[in-house]
Amino acid sequence: MMKKSLVALAVLAVSGVASAQSTVTIYGLVDAWIGTVKDNNLSQSGVNVPHPFSGSGGGLQTSRFGLKGSEDLGGGLKANFLLEAGFDPSTGVANGYTNPYGAPGNSSTAVFGRQAWVGVSGGFGELKFGKMWTPYDMVKGSGAAGFDSLLFAPSTSVWASNSYSDRPGNSIYYETPNISGFSAAGMYSFGENKTAAVGAGKIISVNVAYANGPIGASLAYQSEKTTAAATAVKYTQLNGSYDFGVVKLLGAYGNVKNGTTPITGVAADKTKEYQIGLDFPVSSALTLSGGYARSKSTLLGGVPDLKRTGYGVAALYALSKRSNLYAGVQTGKETGGAAERKTTTYGVGIRHTF
Repeated sequence: MMKKSLVALAVLAVSGVASAQSTVTIYGLVDAWIGTVKDNNLSQSGVNVPHPFSGSGGGLQTSRFGLKGSEDLGGGLKANFLLEAGFDPSTGVANGYTNPYGAPGNSSTAVFGRQAWVGVSGGFGELKFGKMWTPYDMVKGSGAAGFDSLLFAPSTSVWASNSYSDRPGNSIYYETPNISGFSAAGMYSFGENKTAAVGAGKIISVNVAYANGPIGASLAYQSEKTTAAATAVKYTQLNGSYDFGVVKLLGAYGNVKNGTTPITGVAADKTKEYQIGLDFPVSSALTLSGGYARSKSTLLGGVPDLKRTGYGVAALYALSKRSNLYAGVQTGKETGGAAERKTTTYGVGIRHTF
């Protein structure tokens, strides 16, 4: 009887240690805004109004709800997982965010349509399998003003690179450890659309980044093929920032090969784009951000170039560590086509994380 009791106590002790080494966290973000979106002469007001070029997400970020966890495997190794679903707080619709560009991976009706992956991490870095953000996406907004928001970034409705596939499924992702501020990541996404006549597509994405003190810089590249025979759409972007303390300087330069234009959706041989901006901390709670973006697309068949310009200004006020009020305005215009097209967005909102 004594032996059985000792065994039971030992089992409970080991179980207690194992559970202490494993963690599961419920987390999320709720972002809702009220304002107006004007597309040429069509104007619409309301809560989380669908934007013609950034979708129906929140004002700063898309609302989401998720589970994440890790288990200590010993020897510096950890097993990790993350499951994340999106929703629109103005309607309660699950996975309410849809990107109007229609890029693969940007929209999903799956339960965990934003992310779903499992992996292992340690001194070697981190390896993940499933559906997650691409390395290109992980650094794309680091040079954007307007807090890289869905609505108020100057590049909204201006940059052709906004049509990239941001979180494809069926992927293998590897990220190096951070070494003196340097890091790198790579992803390969397997296409599962192979038929007897058509080979499967694929997505390749990589980045190299540096962040140390006031300096931030990154270079990212992504290649997308819908089928093996399709022409690859190639995205390249260079980002940089420098924090002077009283103000933070932001900048980015991008190039898209074989893509489409964001406003008219026509095929373009190549597109060159850039944006510059400033983050200005007025106080410990209030930060202002604004910038300018430009994009020029060279079309196929000798058609005149399409040019787009955009401005964005936003303010972010911290009510607490997890709650923020924000307000902003963004305008974008395209010229060079059959008709000029202009979009304007302004609104106020609140973001809460948990």
